[in-house]
Amino acid sequence: MKQKANNFQSMRELSFYQQGAIAAALLERMLPNYQLFAEVTQTGDAALPRHILTLVWEWLTVKKAKINFEKLSDELDAITPEINNFDIFGVYPAVDCATALDMMLSGIAQQDSGEFINVAKISQATVARLIEHDSIDDDITTEAELKKIVREHPLMQYEMDCLAELIDLVTPLKQFGRDERQLLQNWVKEQGLTNLGMEIDPTE
Repeated sequence: MKQKANNFQSMRELSFYQQGAIAAALLERMLPNYQLFAEVTQTGDAALPRHILTLVWEWLTVKKAKINFEKLSDELDAITPEINNFDIFGVYPAVDCATALDMMLSGIAQQDSGEFINVAKISQATVARLIEHDSIDDDITTEAELKKIVREHPLMQYEMDCLAELIDLVTPLKQFGRDERQLLQNWVKEQGLTNLGMEIDPTE
């Protein structure tokens, strides 16, 4: 297992498609956050992000796939919730999911693997936000104390473990076809949890 603190650096050292594969797997763990929000609030479109992520996997495994990522980005923007319009915590993970998915599209369109790293950072930030939200009534007096609580929380440890595992899983893969796609999607199903610790519906 790699040092978890060096996850982002380890990810940077991988190839463009390896980084993209990790980002796609992380998005699978974030997707239910948007879908649940859309269902609870009866807003947005729970199906569109799933459709977009399916096309991302197609891009990863079928190198000549013709996909209009700019159009998909516009469609995604139209269903991204406005935070100020909702007074429930779930709007934040939903926005984070949509933002991360848009970064994935941007990374593909611009051939910029830095955007794939940003997907990993947003996933981690979503976890941090939940921990901070759940700690709001605790007697925390300093920023350093809050950061320590976030860093040592089991959910954050799990998030970092997952990224480290994905890096280990993807590092030996030199190409991405159907088998490699299945390997990564099966890994997500085996984890069975979103980045916020919710159970993932295995039928999705």
